[in-house]
Amino acid sequence: MKQLLSFVPFFVRGAAIRQAYRHGMKKLGAGRMPLAASALRKAAKGGHVGASYELARLYESGRGVISDLAEARRLARYAADAGHVGAMALTARLYLISPRQDMPTSPAAVRLYGDVMQLVCEPELARDYALRAHEHGNVDGSALAGYLLASGIGGEADPHTALICYEPAVTAGSVRAHLGMGTLLAGGHLGEVDYARALPYFKYAAAAGNSTARHYLAMQYLNGLGTAPDEEKALRLLSAAAAKGYRSSVEELAKYYLHEAYPERDRARGVRWLTALGRMGDRRACRDLERRYRHGIDVKASSVEALMWLEKAALKGDVAAQFQMAVVAATGAGEGEGDLNQARIWFEMAAENGHALAMVNLGRFRMKGIGGIVDLDGARDMLELAVEAGEMAAYAVLGEFHAYYADPSDVEAAREILMHGVEKEDAVCKDILARLEEKLLAKVA
Repeated sequence: MKQLLSFVPFFVRGAAIRQAYRHGMKKLGAGRMPLAASALRKAAKGGHVGASYELARLYESGRGVISDLAEARRLARYAADAGHVGAMALTARLYLISPRQDMPTSPAAVRLYGDVMQLVCEPELARDYALRAHEHGNVDGSALAGYLLASGIGGEADPHTALICYEPAVTAGSVRAHLGMGTLLAGGHLGEVDYARALPYFKYAAAAGNSTARHYLAMQYLNGLGTAPDEEKALRLLSAAAAKGYRSSVEELAKYYLHEAYPERDRARGVRWLTALGRMGDRRACRDLERRYRHGIDVKASSVEALMWLEKAALKGDVAAQFQMAVVAATGAGEGEGDLNQARIWFEMAAENGHALAMVNLGRFRMKGIGGIVDLDGARDMLELAVEAGEMAAYAVLGEFHAYYADPSDVEAAREILMHGVEKEDAVCKDILARLEEKLLAKVA
């Protein structure tokens, strides 16, 4: 009798959990996400596998709840380990995600993002769960497993096993699997490159709107790979992918229309695509736009536009552009007074990225207090780095530093470094050394 009585609460609790799950799914179907999440959370707390899976999906997407990838992972893995096939594929995908590197790390951010800050990408686990999903016949799992195996993510690349994973997903109509199959064939990962066999796979994925497939298919049409060349089709596909923000297609369109060997092509259209690429932060595009506006190539010359694109390239990490921005700031580009404070900042940026001549200029600025405070230690360190980098101009400035700015001055060190420059036929080193010797002789006299 006692055993029967103990079974009753368990049975009632199980019924309540199932009821919460059904209620949650009903609300989910009606699009009432907060209510769905609330009901599914109750069922998931009771250990309901299906509820855990559905709630994991909500936490991943942020529908009805605040997005929480850590909680999504926990719930999905629980359901996957309990045998839920869809959860296996979801878990695999979630283990490929890691937080953005630029996430804030303040105490407030830690409180807001919680365990998400601790997440790391775990490709080995992702591959394991994707393969488990594939073995249970899950299409998404098969497509993902194929991709991970083909790409060598989570283990060694295994294109032949990737092919085995892709095949059932292709049969089921998976767009990603079609893209993967095309990539295996066009990339020669299964032996000889076979563009002709890759073509129908790319066509299928492209027709479904996949931008990567559109780009690959366009390149085959553009270059006559596995099919007759067809520029019209290629440009149409590239434009469709570029319109969706696919960077490689934007770049290819800019190259096509601005190709120097074909001046009859629509140069204005090419500049528009190049501008779009520059706005995406492509450094080479920014430098090309700077050059075009500086010299009036296919555009009306504009020093303002040229400077804007040069600065954008510099801010995106183009070291040569950073140095040029420093020179522009220091000289005012011939259009006004220079800004030495700003020049020093740009020289610092370029020097930190290994630009040897920027190191020399920054050393000089620190040595003389140009554009900021005097920093003798920082000046010496920077000039010595420039010497190590083999920058000839650094010998003269470092010699000058030791002779006239170091505290105390070190004439012997100045002579030694200047002599290195003299041996390399550097005229500035010869001049500074001669003046230094004259000064010393005058003191003796």
